[in-house]
This record gives sequence, structure tokens and C-alpha cells, in this order.
Amino acid sequence: MLDLLVLGSGIAGLSAAIRAADAGLKVTVLTKGALSNTATNYAQGGVAAALSEPDSPALHRADTLDAGGGLCDIEAVDVLVREGPRRVRDLMALGAEFDRAAIDGELELAREGGHSLARVVHAGGDATGAEIERALVAALDDHPGIEARERWFTVDLILEGGAVVGVTTIAPDGTLQEVRARNVLLATGGAGQLFAVTTNPPVSTGDGIAMAYRAGAAIADIEFMQFHPTALDVALMPRPLLSEALRGEGAVLRDENGEAFMQAEHPLGDLAPRDVVARAITRRLVARNLAHLFLDATAISDFAQRFPTVARAARAAGLDPESDLLPVAPAAHYLSGGICTDLDGATTLPGLWACGEVACSGVHGANRLASNSLLDGLVFAPRAVEAILDGRREPRATGVLRGVLSAVSRQNPNAADMRVSDSSVGGSITLGSLQRAMTFGAGVLRDAGSLTGVLDVLPLSLPAETPAQYELNNLVTVARTLVAAALRREESRGTHTRLDFTEQSTALLGRFIHLNGYETSFVPLVTHSQPPADVLLTDSKRLSTEVV
Repeated sequence: MLDLLVLGSGIAGLSAAIRAADAGLKVTVLTKGALSNTATNYAQGGVAAALSEPDSPALHRADTLDAGGGLCDIEAVDVLVREGPRRVRDLMALGAEFDRAAIDGELELAREGGHSLARVVHAGGDATGAEIERALVAALDDHPGIEARERWFTVDLILEGGAVVGVTTIAPDGTLQEVRARNVLLATGGAGQLFAVTTNPPVSTGDGIAMAYRAGAAIADIEFMQFHPTALDVALMPRPLLSEALRGEGAVLRDENGEAFMQAEHPLGDLAPRDVVARAITRRLVARNLAHLFLDATAISDFAQRFPTVARAARAAGLDPESDLLPVAPAAHYLSGGICTDLDGATTLPGLWACGEVACSGVHGANRLASNSLLDGLVFAPRAVEAILDGRREPRATGVLRGVLSAVSRQNPNAADMRVSDSSVGGSITLGSLQRAMTFGAGVLRDAGSLTGVLDVLPLSLPAETPAQYELNNLVTVARTLVAAALRREESRGTHTRLDFTEQSTALLGRFIHLNGYETSFVPLVTHSQPPADVLLTDSKRLSTEVV
């Protein structure tokens, strides 16, 4: 039997597979497409980490907490910023080549929205994800201890005795097969295909979250879908992303009259956190019945050298970023919530682990800080492997699971034995109609009426036999949980904006937890008091000295 089965081949999945195989575990990676067909491959901006002074983990921590709208788990954020620099250097040791200054050879650092200073390493100007994916796939190809299976579509988790022991899959020849393992790690990414306009690749259909939900694992924070504010508004899908680093280099958002407007919205102006910028743009689009606003990047010198990916996308659309204003509109980009995990990636189901975008580790809270996503996968994937090597199978009450584990035991003591009924089918829907309903009813701006309208058209589940049908069913499952939580969260916080509840509510400082077969429940935010010194660094003075 396999020691570890990894589902997904982005930065989280491949980092875990390589580390586990290096430790001598028998590892298989399953991916429903080609190995490099991942959201990681599309990432432009880079990886945020406090790599050198004057930066510090304490400053990175403060920026992450500020962006997260009060819902970040402080323990998880401490882990992220403390271990992040070491994991970036591990990635470089695997062969990832980040951009360096021509004069002294030091890493070039960019500044993005929500960051107090430049700390984002990048590759190929704005092709960071592609370089990371290249390096990880090359390392995996050279590793004799890893079997990689492309175009295997995972249908569901296998539960025995209350634990996850493998998966059922559709093999490339169309046959239904089982793959058994002592541990299953979900690194399947997000669910950007819920929306009609997204920067995500077609594979981002919420499969891991839906599978875990059907098996009885707790999921949370699904209402916090982050919309990237500056996707290039052209007739392409996924939408070409105009990296936030453009604004870090001096690009300015302008309205249809050419007026710069972000300084009036936030003290950081065009470098405000993504949720602030996305709302500011969307309000103007709705009020003025516009399709897009504009990003003015004409002040950036050597544009094609610094941002070659953006330059190619713009020129393919007949635009010259050195002289033309670039049409932009928000697009679904990153799901901050997912499968609830402890600080080591363990879920509420024994034998099931999760990391990367599919997980809710608590580091992102209500709004992910720019370029913390790749770092999230880099940091928490090896932690999961270390826990597996230590013989762990059960989750611990750390991080998000401090409050969630007690809620699970109260509401659903036999969650691990539950399975969704195949007969739980009601109505029908197409991918296009689902995406349109979610875009107009559960997008950047929401209210009770729009959300209820979405819920009214969503079936409970759909019959499925082919991968495409399973993907649609998975999207329906995630959509229902997103809308349910968005209806319950009667406030505006982070990426969740309610037009009928415009302020934050202290009574809702917590998470909405979803368990299959049970009503969505609210768990107040639990803060740690005195965590073990060997696990965390929460003192800002100690954190500030931990630049690695």
C-alpha cells in the first residue's frame, strides 16, 4: 500500500510529494490533467517572504493580519512568516531561479498591494508560477520514489472505520478504479470556475473541497472568494491577469474619465489590499453601467522586460501597455476558505490531509494578502509530511481546528462514517448557467436577495458518470456552501461585501463551518494564549530576529 497519495500537482502537492519521497515514503501523485496544468503555473506576481532586512517576519505578519479582516488564525500566520524564508530557499535549492539584480546578484524584490515594503520574489518578470512549476516537475521527474499519474480523475474518498484509506478514480481508459493509501493529501486547488469571469484554469472546479465535504470533513470560510481587481478585460478565459506588481512599480487605476480614484479609497491608494480595490472598481462599474475601468502603466520603463507575460497578453489584444490604458475588471481569483486543517495540514478525518488553496489553514482569514498563496503551499505541505513521518493520523486542536474540532464532535460525532446519498438529486443546471448565477448573485457585491436567487436555482446534486459531470456536481456542492455561508454572514468583511449589511459585526468574528448533512454552524474565533515555544513564535521582537 502507498504511504502517501497526493491529489494535485501544483506547488503544494509537488512540494509534499518530493519531501515525502526524499524521506523514503512510497508516494503517488494523481492529477486530472497534465502535471503542469495547475493554477500555480498561472501565478504571475511571486512569493512573499521576509528574506532580508529591513523586512522581518514581524512586519510580514502585521501585513497579513491587516489584510485578513480580523479572521486570520494568528498561530497559522506565525508559522507562515517564520518558516516562509527557509521554504523559499528550499525551492531555490530544487532549481527554481528567481530574478536577481544585474549589479550585485541579489534577489529582486517587488511590492504588491497590502505589503508595507517590497518582499515579493519573482521569476521571469511576471512568470513566477511557471518557473516554480517547471522546477518542481523537473525534480519530480528525476525522483525514483514518486509515481506520477496524469489524467486520472478522482471521484471520491474511500472511508473505512472512520478514516480515509484511498480514493476512487476514473483512469485514462475510462474505468473506475481504487487507489489505496495510508494517507491522502488533497492539494487540488480552488474553485474559480464557479464564476463566469476568472483568472483560474478550467481545472479549478472545487473537486477536493467537494470530496472532503461529502466524506464528512469540516470546511469553512467558503464565502471569502477573492476577486483579483485587475484582470485584463478581453474575450479570453481564463482572463489574463495584470499582476499586482504593476501597481507596485507605479501603475495607476483610472476611471472612464481618466481620473485616478484609489487615493480617496484607502491610505495605500493603488496599493490597497485586493478586496478594497475590487470593491472600488465594482461599485463604479455598477453605478455607471460600465464593463471595465483602466490601468495606466505607461509610467513603467522597460515594461516588456519587467512584465513580459503582461506585455504579450496586452499586445495579443491589440494594446501597447507603454502607451495605452489597459481595460480591467475584477475576476474570481482565489478561495481563502476550504477544508479545515490544523497547523500540520490534518483535517477532521483521520488519514486525510490538505494544503494549499484547497485548505482552510487560517492564514488568509477574510482576504488573502497578495503573494501569500504560493508561500502557503510551500510552508504547509512539508509540515503535513513531517506529521505523517511522525506517525500522526489524527488532527490536533491547533490553528483553525482549535474551535472546529469541538463543533464537529457536538454536531456530528459520526461525521467520518457519512456519505452523501447518490439519490440526493434535485433539478438541473449547466456550467454556464451556474457561472452566470454565481457571478451576478454571489460576486464582489452581494445582498440577501441576490444570494437567495442563486440558491433557488442550485440543485442539491447532479447525476454524474463522466469527469465533466463530476466537475459540475462538485461546483454545485461548493456553490451551495458558499451561498449558505454568505447568507449567514450578515456583515461586510474582507472579500465578502453585503450591500444590505455594510459594516463589520463583532458578533460574527468567527467561522461558518459546513458539515455534510448538518446546517451551517458558527464557531467564534478562538485565539491562542501560550502556544508551545517549539511550535510558534508570537512575540514580535522574537519574530523580527527570524530573518533567515
